[in-house]
Amino acid sequence: MVTNARIGVLVPGSFAGTPPTLSEFTAFFRCADDLGLHSLWVIDRIFHTVNVLDPMTLLTCAAAVTSRVRLGTSVLLFALRNPVLMAKTTATLDYLSGGRLILGVSLGGRDNEFEPLGVSMQQRVSRLRENLTVMRKLWTEPQVTFHGRHYHMDNVSMEPKPLQKPGIPILMGGHADAVLKRSAEAADGWIAGGQGTPEAFREAWQKVCSYAQAVGKAPDALDAGKLMYISVGADRDRCREQLRAFTHAYYGPQFDVDANCAFGPPEACAAKIQGFLDAGAKTVMLGPTWPDVEQVRRIAQEVVPRLQ
Repeated sequence: MVTNARIGVLVPGSFAGTPPTLSEFTAFFRCADDLGLHSLWVIDRIFHTVNVLDPMTLLTCAAAVTSRVRLGTSVLLFALRNPVLMAKTTATLDYLSGGRLILGVSLGGRDNEFEPLGVSMQQRVSRLRENLTVMRKLWTEPQVTFHGRHYHMDNVSMEPKPLQKPGIPILMGGHADAVLKRSAEAADGWIAGGQGTPEAFREAWQKVCSYAQAVGKAPDALDAGKLMYISVGADRDRCREQLRAFTHAYYGPQFDVDANCAFGPPEACAAKIQGFLDAGAKTVMLGPTWPDVEQVRRIAQEVVPRLQ
C-alpha cells in the first residue's frame, strides 16, 4: 500500500431486505484481514424501519475469525448505553481480540431512541461525560468508587481489564463544535460521518487541533477518521444506484450520493478519497453496500494503491 493513511472497511450493518448470513460476514472479515486493510468498523442504531445488526455482536464475530485487523465502532450511541456493561463488554472483546478494539462513540440516537431506553434526551451530554469517566475507571482501577449524577458504586472491581494500556482508544463522532472540543480534550481523536466535503472536514479538523493545543495535547497524537460509502466497479451508473438504494434506505432520500460517496472505477474512487486525505484524514472507513468479498479485494488491490 502506497499511502500512509489507515484504510479500513465499514462493515455493512443495515439492510432493507434480508440481512447477510454469518458465513458471508465471515468471508468478508477474513478477506479484509488477509489483504492487509487496517480495520473493520460497525455502525449502531437501536430502532429503524430496516434491519440493523447489533454492532458489538458483529465485532465479536469478526474478532473470532481474524488475527490482525483492528476492530472499531463508528460510532456507538454511547449516551444510550450503560457504561458498566459497556466497560465489561469492551474490555472482554479487547482482551480476547489481542488488544484490537477502537471505540468510536457519540451522543447519538434519534429522538425516539431515548425514552424507551430510560434515558432523558436533555441529559445526554452529562450522561456521555459520566459514561466515559465510569468506563475508564473500570478499565484502569483495581477498585472503583464513584458517585455522580447518574451512577453510584462503592469498591467494585471489574476484570479482565482491556489488553491495551491505559485503555481502549476512544474517538468522538459528530460535527458540532462541542463534539470537536470533546474529541480533543476528552478523547483520542475524532470521526466525521458519511456526509460533508473535504473543505468542511479540513475546517473541523483544524478546530480539533486547536482545541488539543489549548489543553497541551499534541494534535499528531489524535486520530482523524472519515466514513465514506463506496462501490467500486466499471459501471459507474450501476455503482451509484447500489449506493442510492442502500443509503436512502438508511438515511432517507435527502442523502446525496454524488456529493458524499465514492463510486465507479478505482481511479474515480481513489480521487474522491484523496480529497479527504489531503484535508487531514488519517483513518478512512470505506463502506460497501453488502459484505462482498470482491468489493474488499477491489478496495485493497485497486483503490488503495492509487492513494498518496
